[in-house]
Amino acid sequence: MSSRRRSRRHELVESIAQGAALLTEDGEVVAVNATARRLLGMPEDARPRLAADTLINAELAHAVAEVWRTERPTTVEVLLGERHLRASLSLVRDELLLLLSDRTEERRIEELRRDFVANASHELKTPVTGIQSLADALGVVVHDQPERVPALVARLSNEAERLVALVHDLLDLRRLEEGTPPVGAEVDVAELVRQVAASLFGRAEAARVQLSVDAPDRLLVPGIASDLRLLVQNLVANAIRYNLPGGSVRLSLRELGPPVCAPLGGGLIELMVADTGIGISDSDLPRVFERFYRVDTARSRQTGGTGLGLSIVRHVAEQHGGSIDVDSELGGGTTFTVRLPSRHR
Repeated sequence: MSSRRRSRRHELVESIAQGAALLTEDGEVVAVNATARRLLGMPEDARPRLAADTLINAELAHAVAEVWRTERPTTVEVLLGERHLRASLSLVRDELLLLLSDRTEERRIEELRRDFVANASHELKTPVTGIQSLADALGVVVHDQPERVPALVARLSNEAERLVALVHDLLDLRRLEEGTPPVGAEVDVAELVRQVAASLFGRAEAARVQLSVDAPDRLLVPGIASDLRLLVQNLVANAIRYNLPGGSVRLSLRELGPPVCAPLGGGLIELMVADTGIGISDSDLPRVFERFYRVDTARSRQTGGTGLGLSIVRHVAEQHGGSIDVDSELGGGTTFTVRLPSRHR
């Protein structure tokens, strides 16, 4: 091939946004662009002369051979290391054009969606089955054993409440995952924290857990009050749920100095929810913000947890330009720390 023709081929391949390579039938690589080099794991300064040096994946090499044999274009999905690639191969005159696209993120999202549907279906099935069984039992005992009716009605109500909570959490999580930036007024998060603590005081008392709040008179956060309430409520409810009789939950709210990168007049507020409960093992810590992940499945089901609370908390914090961290020791309690941008007034 003349140097002029090779130069034109190289320019053509370099102009393609996808990963692209041009191969001859005898295995020579005429041209390969930077995107293809990256996807195939080739060093930037490497100058491979043979397709075998570039097509390190057996399935991809087989597809190349098939296109040469059949002269028909084909598309294959291949796994190179941790990358999921889609390769489209077709003949262009006397050469083969290989186009590569990275589907790793797309595959990851697809897998997350499949897992979400499977987990949601499983979680919904439990209270629905309970409601159906209890309704059937009520039909049997309402005339023959009327003394059992109040207990069955109470259990039926609990299962219904559990189902409602799960549906609400699913809807909240879906809305938050859409990623729409919050547009709302400034929220007095200090007052909001006190209101949430007051609403959960009865639950803490029933669990024999002491609930306390340390917050200033006022701290303003730009955002949506209902979402920030979800954040605080889920953290406090979890702290009570996974605590021990005689334990405590402490809510601490304070204003930090403005970070270096903060806009003029801005700052940070820090909310800490610390409990003396069962704690979280080191192996579970990285996964606590995953949807439907439970550290203690039996305890969560017994106390009505949906497995979505901490995922909702993380999304609310991130939607408001903030962050959340967790520090815990198995058997030694857990502390969640949320930091959000604030405004002075």
